[in-house]
Parts: sequence; structure tokens; C-alpha cells
Amino acid sequence: MLGCAAACLLDSSPAQTAPDPIEGTWTGTVTAPQGSAAIGFAFTRGTKGRLLLSFDMPAMFTHNAQLGPAVKAENGTYTPLPLDTTLRLEGDRLTGTFGLSQLPLELHRGGTFAPAPPAPVYPAPPAPLWTRPLSPTWASPVVHDGIIYVGTTEGKFHAARASDGGEVWTWSGPHRIDGRAVVTGDAVYFVDGKIELVALNRADGKLRWRFPLHDADLAGKPAPDNPTFNRRTAIPLASDGSVYCGSSDGGLYAVDAATGQKLWRHDARSPVFSGISQPTAHTLAFGCMDGSVVQLDLRTREETARFKTGGGVVTTPVFTADRVIAGSRDYTLYGFNAGDGTVAWKFSYWFSWVESTPQLADGVMYVGASDFRRVTALDPASGRALWSTDVRGMCWGWPAVTADTVFIGTVAQNIPGTVIAHTGGIMALDRQTGAVKWQYLSPLPPADSFGGQAGSLALAGDRVIALGFDGVLTAWPAK
Repeated sequence: MLGCAAACLLDSSPAQTAPDPIEGTWTGTVTAPQGSAAIGFAFTRGTKGRLLLSFDMPAMFTHNAQLGPAVKAENGTYTPLPLDTTLRLEGDRLTGTFGLSQLPLELHRGGTFAPAPPAPVYPAPPAPLWTRPLSPTWASPVVHDGIIYVGTTEGKFHAARASDGGEVWTWSGPHRIDGRAVVTGDAVYFVDGKIELVALNRADGKLRWRFPLHDADLAGKPAPDNPTFNRRTAIPLASDGSVYCGSSDGGLYAVDAATGQKLWRHDARSPVFSGISQPTAHTLAFGCMDGSVVQLDLRTREETARFKTGGGVVTTPVFTADRVIAGSRDYTLYGFNAGDGTVAWKFSYWFSWVESTPQLADGVMYVGASDFRRVTALDPASGRALWSTDVRGMCWGWPAVTADTVFIGTVAQNIPGTVIAHTGGIMALDRQTGAVKWQYLSPLPPADSFGGQAGSLALAGDRVIALGFDGVLTAWPAK
């Protein structure tokens, strides 16, 4: 993901003063499974004799981005370092591969880069139904039986009424809470910043138990506080008296829901920060940071399938009748054949991680993006896009889908070196066409920080529930 601080990368090639044959502007196309996009590179000589890189790709909202001395040159092969790209010079023609998925590209000398288009103006949002100040969060609110459940960076976990935002109870813990909770009839489960699985009474918020998920004897010291940039902690699954959750130590744990005692641990051989799906009564599925999507038989605790992508998988696997769908940090959304695990289709996000878990509604799949900055409606069988809308910001959460509208939270970042502009807030899209119905703009992020909605939005009857970096719990009309 190009996102932050790309301009800070330095090349490892020696300084030169003689002209390099690659100097100049090059324009052409890069080809993905869903089609081609215009792409351009410009190479100039810097004051210290190093090659300077400019990059242009309108499909990725990148317009003559100045990436600095970020080119490695060796024996006629050029590597623009922040783009995972390899180029080979052949006269007035450049060929090679682009991104982690090694998409083919071809460029010719010459051409120009068009300026960035003006930002569109969208309809204003409706007035919120109610607001309640809490504290900032990366987490997604969850609604169960008319009650909102969400944790915050202050270590507080809140239960509030969806009708008016009024407090039901608040629990204060010792560690920040960045992850989405799972709610059952009598309990709430979530993972905190210490990588501990926490269980609270649903009725009054009292602590039931804590279970440390990271086994330091197996994996050494716990992972850093922010091991995955925006996917801070794993998402548990509660089923049939057990709570299942992935860990930074490379395991998937089963914990007794009543007592918090460890039942078993499956060695997934790679950290698990994804959510967990349960496609059948006896099967779990989850993603790993080594690029695997794992299916596990609960009766034998043996893996029955391991689908492979080229990057970390933090999305929750989605199952249809004949597809297993998962996004990867190799910039690709995958549709695997459920029967044999082969790839049925791919949808490229060019150089953007796929962080959003797809949502299925009436046979259509809706999914967000990171730097790709879009919500896309796809056919899950073929991977064909029905529509794709620029939502102006990174959307890491999954879309909230009603009968006629798709709601998505977006994130902006205010970090030096960022080459793609992002806007934080909420967008409402027409479900049939992708047209923007309205946009809410969150407060601008402070320096070196983020703004907007990192988590997913939640639906509560006729309202949409949001809590983001501004720390204000808000209910918006869903109509």
C-alpha cells in the first residue's frame, strides 16, 4: 500500500551524472483481470545525480506524485521501489510487472500527465437522530436487541441504547480496545490491546474472565501495539458454548465461553488477525498473515483446505454456494472455487490492500477498499463489477447494506509523505447504481494522525450507528 511516506524511500543505486536512457516521461497501460488502466512514470536527474521518480495513475487517484529518489537501476532493469514494480528498457519501450500481483504493463516514451480533477461536491447528510460524546475508537459498533456495544481507545467498553444513545452500562479496562465485539444472549466478547480475550456480562458489563491469547513461550514477546496498521486485533466468534479467536502467536484458540479456560489451540503457523466465519456447523474459516485462508474441521481439528493468496489476509472469509471470497494485502480480491480451492476469479485493487470484508445481499457482493478508495458491487460468481464508486477515503470496515442504500465509513490521514488524498466521514450510496446520496465529513485529523470512521457502521432498524476518531457516537437515518 503506497499510502504513507512513500517519498521517504531512497534508492540503493549509485549517484550518476551521465544521462540515463530511462530519463523522461513514459505513459501506457497496466492490465488487471478486470481490465486495463492508464499509468505513467517520469524519471529525472536530481541534484545529487540520483534518479527521481514521478508516478501517475488516475485510477488510483495519483496524479504526477513526486516520490523522490526511489528508483533502483541495474543492468537495464529499473525498480520503482515503493510500487513493487519492475521495468525493463527496450529502446523507446518499457515493459514489466506492476504491484505484488505482478500485473503486466507496457509503456512508451512520451505523453503527459493530466492534473487532478477538482473534488466533487456531494449532497449534505440528513440531521443526525442523536449524538453522544464518548471517546475515539478504531473499533466497529455492534447492535444486538436494540443495544449498541463498542470499545474505545481509552479502554472503556460501552453499552448504549440505539433509540437515544443513553447509557446502559460502561466497563473500564486496563488496555485500549480496538477490535469488534461479538455479542451472545448473555455475554460480550472482544480482544483488547494486550491481545487478551475479554468476556463481560451482557446485562451489567461486569467482567467474567480474561484469557491471554498470545503465548510468549511459542512466539516470543507479544506483537507490537499496532502489528497490522489498521486491523488492530482479531475478531472472535462465539458458537455452541465456545469462543474462537485468532492470535498474534500464530494460533487459533478455542476457549470455554462460560469459564474462559483454554479448550484447544490450532497451530495456523502464522498470526491470525481476521474475523472467523462458520460456513457449516462443523467448519471454521479464517485468514492468516502469510496469505492463507484456512478451513478447519471442528470435529477433528484438522485443516481441510488452505487457499493461498500473495499477502496477509485480515478480511473475514465469505462463502457462497460455490465460492470462497477473501481480500488480500497483495492488492487482490479473490474468488476461490469452493470445491478444489483453485482461483475462479481475481479483482485487482492495483496497489491497495483489501481490508474490507465483503457483504452479501440478494446475490450481490459489496466491498470497500483502502487506497483504492472505492465501494464496489460485484457478482460473487464471476467477480464482475456491477458498479464502483469513489468514496473519497479509505474504507476498512465492511459496508452496511439496506434495501436501497449502502453505507460506508471512510478514513482520512494527515501523515507527511502521503500521495493519495483521503476524506474521512460517511457516505450513503444508491444500492442499485452506486450514486452518492449524501456525504458526512468528519473533523479533519490532527497532524500525524487519522480522522473519520476506521470501523464498520452498524444498522439498528431505521438508523445507522457510527463511532469514529472524533469520539462521538451518532445515529443517522437509514432511510
